[in-house]
Amino acid sequence: MVSPSTTRDGVLYTEYVTLKGEGPIASLWSFASISHTPDRPLIVKNADGNLEFWLDRSDPLLNTILPGTGASVIVNFADQWSVGRSLRTASELPAVLVVGPVMRPRILRVGHSVRAIGAAFPAILTRSFLGVHPSELLDQIVPLHSIWPIDDVEALTASLAGVAMPDAAAMLRNVLIDRRGDGVAQEHFAHKATELIRKAGGRVAITSLAGTFRMSRQKFAREFIDATGFTPKVYARLTRFQSLLRRLLTSDVSEWAAISSEAGFYDQAHMINEFRELAGVSPIEFFRPHGESAKALDVSVRGRPSQWIRR
Repeated sequence: MVSPSTTRDGVLYTEYVTLKGEGPIASLWSFASISHTPDRPLIVKNADGNLEFWLDRSDPLLNTILPGTGASVIVNFADQWSVGRSLRTASELPAVLVVGPVMRPRILRVGHSVRAIGAAFPAILTRSFLGVHPSELLDQIVPLHSIWPIDDVEALTASLAGVAMPDAAAMLRNVLIDRRGDGVAQEHFAHKATELIRKAGGRVAITSLAGTFRMSRQKFAREFIDATGFTPKVYARLTRFQSLLRRLLTSDVSEWAAISSEAGFYDQAHMINEFRELAGVSPIEFFRPHGESAKALDVSVRGRPSQWIRR
């Protein structure tokens, strides 16, 4: 029997890589309350190819909504969540919600009991999935019933009730894809443009990118804004930030200084300033477990708070 003192409450984040498939959904995931025991790896790749990440309750990746270019539909089956610029200003979230593209970070507080699914997709698909232009959702978190007919939302939640998490996630994926319809252009220029920016980690010259599509910079910018809700420059900046975040997560804190040039920054100071502007704090401050003294931690290990060694 495992002693209670050796277990820690947390949340299991599962990324359904195989269920997502090769379609338009960028990420299909679930959250579920779970305790961590010493014999359980923090990261597990299942036989079906799906990935599991155990998140400590203090993990900022669980407690923060960070800037990004995509949108998400989330269905919460358990205790209510709240979100705000600070804990003092946090407001309660609806059970079925849409999170639009994010420009500024927000603090997220999940309930004691956690059970939720979500589907994330590129901003360029908000019109076909949700029926709204991505600019209308910029920095917005709204109930799904403010966008879809309430009968459709009630039918969705009723169909998901009591269903196992992987199956519920797959059902949410199917509902979104079915709403896309047959009239969506297969190769709109914005799909190609955003993919080029993503593959370059956000490090692209907009004039050069416009030339790829035989457009002037001005025409390219107009077309890009109409498709994504972002200027190309802002989209590239947020993409670079997301790329940087992934690099920091998979590197030792001691290696972070070398990441700056690889991630397209002039130097470490430039990287830290950019991270602070978009996340609200420096990388070290962001990844440090909330409410814990630095003296109790060994920060020469991986950046994830749940992987920091407690002395």
